Amino acid sequence: MTRFRKAALTACSDPVSRRSRPEIEELRRILEAEGLIVETSPALFQEDVFDQMEKAEALNRFFRDPEMDCIFDISGGDLANSVLPYIDYRAAGMSRAKLYGYSDLSVVLNAVTGTAKRETVNYQIRNLLYDHADEQRKYFRETILEDRISPSDLEVRFLRGSRMQGKVLGGNVRCFLKLAGTPWWPDMQGSILLLESLGGGAPQMITALNQYRQAGALDDLGGVLLGTFTKMEQEQISPGIEEIALRIVPGHIPVAVTHRIGHGTDARAIVLGRELSIQSGSPAPL
Repeated sequence: MTRFRKAALTACSDPVSRRSRPEIEELRRILEAEGLIVETSPALFQEDVFDQMEKAEALNRFFRDPEMDCIFDISGGDLANSVLPYIDYRAAGMSRAKLYGYSDLSVVLNAVTGTAKRETVNYQIRNLLYDHADEQRKYFRETILEDRISPSDLEVRFLRGSRMQGKVLGGNVRCFLKLAGTPWWPDMQGSILLLESLGGGAPQMITALNQYRQAGALDDLGGVLLGTFTKMEQEQISPGIEEIALRIVPGHIPVAVTHRIGHGTDARAIVLGRELSIQSGSPAPL
């Protein structure tokens, strides 16, 4: 399998703080030490919250680069949906470059997956810098750079049913919901809906899952896969996300959990737009 050779760093959501520049330079050094040629978006530290066209054009330029292998978005927050009208989905669909991001980037990842008909990846490259850095760098070297992402790393536990199959879509429970009612909302029929969250308590999760259900997004799923819900777990909020999901997700839909997807610095990657079959005790690609 061909190892990735060229990468880009982008920021399609909130501006990256200029105070983070040393951290981003360290990330660049790590990537270059792995043999990657690294380019950065000129809008990486853009403080103008209305300059979504510059952010989108940087992303489009990377998609159009025939030598680009991977595009890592290092941002998060609230503003990712502002770039959606300006993305060149045709270029994204034809590109060899795969887009990586998480949290608010769920908006862009799913728009590209649904509209450009190509895979994207729920994964935060900045985890190479944090408290699980050694583990993450090994995972990055052996899995991400070699394009060998597998659900076998996710340690899935079933709450309802014992098997789910479908194309994975979703991500952050709040941010993905911003696509509802837009032209970029993907076809959910038969899909595995991935959901995770950093903040929010029981009322916020109940509200969000009810909105998914009322929008018809839960009717014909292949399953619901819950990642980590950081605030709820840290504060031991009750009812927890497992009980909430089992009460709101229709009873015929399998529900499972993994602690390997979410905002934890030990999180793994999962490919959006890829068909998976996950079974109790032995998750595996089709």
